[in-house]
Amino acid sequence: MDFIDSFTKETKPNNVSERIHQNRVNQKREIIKTAFKMFAKKGYYKTTLEDIASEMGMTRAALYRYFSSKNELLFNCYKVVFDYWLEKLEQPKSIQDPQTRLTKMLEAHILLFLEDFPSSIPTLSSDESAPPAYKDQIIKFKKAIVEPYLLCLREWRLKNPEQLKSIDDKIIINTLFSTANAVPLWWDGKSDPKLVVNQVVSILMEGIQKKQ
Repeated sequence: MDFIDSFTKETKPNNVSERIHQNRVNQKREIIKTAFKMFAKKGYYKTTLEDIASEMGMTRAALYRYFSSKNELLFNCYKVVFDYWLEKLEQPKSIQDPQTRLTKMLEAHILLFLEDFPSSIPTLSSDESAPPAYKDQIIKFKKAIVEPYLLCLREWRLKNPEQLKSIDDKIIINTLFSTANAVPLWWDGKSDPKLVVNQVVSILMEGIQKKQ
């Protein structure tokens, strides 16, 4: 989970030295990495802050210096995933053809969870436990993820309206996401992830197009 290092940066307070600030950021990164592993192993609801602190070799009181609650820790896990996800979606955005762009976005989507976040699905499925303040932000994260897909479908319909099935775009997106997010749950971890992704995306893309 080395990529987490790029997405757990914080602005240094003026009254804190660079060394102390960096030590704090590094410790928060390690806590987030440990939380991902523990949530994947035991599930969010069965994992306690004591479990995470014990795995880190620290006390619960020490953990509270970095995160005030398990909900705050969960939210930070979410933020890491969505920030990284949005960056991955930036790469296919420059592709002009909407069909090709959607294909590449779906491939990046699934590979994100197979290669970079193999243990994140249990964490991402725990947002119902988050308090309203965090839920609102998580909803914003999700909208930011969905919007490029919706835009892609709209452009595709305008360019080639005869190709896509007459299904509401939101239903298409929810179906694509549900299938894509389920891949890490059944992937055996041995098959070539890129081959698995190509085959799954091929099935999905064929499923939303009219038969010629």
